[in-house]
Amino acid sequence: MNHSYLLIGTTFGRFIRLLFRNGGFSLRYINRFIFLLQGSIWSSLFCFVENIKFRKKLQQQPEITDPVIIVGNWRTGSTFLHQILSLDKQFSTPSVVRVSVPNSFLVSEKYFRKIMNKVVSRTRPMDNVKLGPDEPQEDEYALLKTAKYTILEHLIFPRKNRPFSKTFLQLDEKSFSQENAEKLKLFIKKLNFKNPGIILLKNPYHSFRITRLKTIFPKARFIHIYRNPKKVIPSTVNMFNIIGRQNVLKGKWQKENLFTISELFNYVWKCVKNQLFSLNEKDYIEIKYEDFEKNPKKYIKNIYDYFGFDYCSDFDSQVDEFFDSVKNYKKNRFPLAEDEARHIEDQCSDFINHYNYD
Repeated sequence: MNHSYLLIGTTFGRFIRLLFRNGGFSLRYINRFIFLLQGSIWSSLFCFVENIKFRKKLQQQPEITDPVIIVGNWRTGSTFLHQILSLDKQFSTPSVVRVSVPNSFLVSEKYFRKIMNKVVSRTRPMDNVKLGPDEPQEDEYALLKTAKYTILEHLIFPRKNRPFSKTFLQLDEKSFSQENAEKLKLFIKKLNFKNPGIILLKNPYHSFRITRLKTIFPKARFIHIYRNPKKVIPSTVNMFNIIGRQNVLKGKWQKENLFTISELFNYVWKCVKNQLFSLNEKDYIEIKYEDFEKNPKKYIKNIYDYFGFDYCSDFDSQVDEFFDSVKNYKKNRFPLAEDEARHIEDQCSDFINHYNYD
């Protein structure tokens, strides 16, 4: 499966409302439309069953106040960090199958896992990172299918002559609506109901909402992972262009480039700097990817010590097994021309100076 995966699991009513709000779909994407339409009918049926079986039980569940949230720019190693931490059974984290069917996974997870095992690619489309139904995934994809509006809508229905990255420049903590907050709270309540533990989220989109999330979850803790912009920016260009081309339903994907993504990188950094650093220093920790990559276990233990988590021998063994499984992993490489490198240096000088990148 290499297309339309962002909207897989959307319920019928939600899918139809998305289409009407955005003027339908282009005929060139008729196969995507049919694929999503038939899937939405099944998702709606499972959603109906889940509401009957679990609505009252979920209402009786306590509110979650203390998630751990990984923030920062895309392509900074946040998935690598998320994968490692999710091995620890004291954490409960979203998986690919659960963000795909957030309205029904309490009853439909086994059914959709079997299908996904047959059709989901074994690696992500933008790199060689392992992908499967039970791999950790961003909760933003769950919000796309449950909340009335999320910014990902503009990736699927791109605005003419406006790259997707430009849409981010209007985001801030105030743009995360109360309705979105309630949907996120319900989703993580369901995660905790299914697998009780400390909720662990990884979502670059949350970088725009840090102070808002802190009001929603008063005991939330944040991990900010950052990386050299000369590595992050060209990799982000590649990522958005692949995801966009594979998920667009109307019109034509507006191609991202080094200049648009440099602007986005700076905006994410501005949001992190203004919001994260305003929190109590015990509420967040920062990780430099280049250091983390050299000695992951050391920095994992630093995180655990900082937040007071138990680091057990079972988890330590799983971490060793994980490192052994990825020892032959090869990163994508995106060489920069001299003028491109200079542009990034000029545009991201504040970030580069703050973190002492040469």
